[in-house]
Amino acid sequence: MPDLSAEGFRLEASGKLPAITPGQDAFIAIFAGSKSAVSSIRVEVNLLPAADAAKAQFGAIADALRNPPPDLFGPGTTQADGIPVYQADEARSYVTSKPDAQGNLVYSDAYRMGRAIVIVYTLGNDPAIANAARELVAKRIDSRAPR
Repeated sequence: MPDLSAEGFRLEASGKLPAITPGQDAFIAIFAGSKSAVSSIRVEVNLLPAADAAKAQFGAIADALRNPPPDLFGPGTTQADGIPVYQADEARSYVTSKPDAQGNLVYSDAYRMGRAIVIVYTLGNDPAIANAARELVAKRIDSRAPR
């Protein structure tokens, strides 16, 4: 997981998640922002045994992210295609169609970086600042992703 403390983000929670498939390791970290422009970032990293396995799973995971379950962002929330801010081996991005009551959008990014599948959720109300945070997180993870 990236260290985001120098950029004003505080690590709120982190840990290992149950693996979905044998030979997979899954980790999560949740960061709180010190500025209202980006209030939180959630990072999920799934390490698969090989890049071929990650490549085979990436499409299904990215497609599922396009239509999240109602309890993920709240009932009635839909996502539109977004523009990836970082180009990894594979990348897809989405953004909630409408802001919440505080003006926040959720940016959902899915990346395949070697044998890692990474999902990043960024909650923010300033698109330029949110995009900079999204790119920073992706670069930091990609620089350490096992190939």
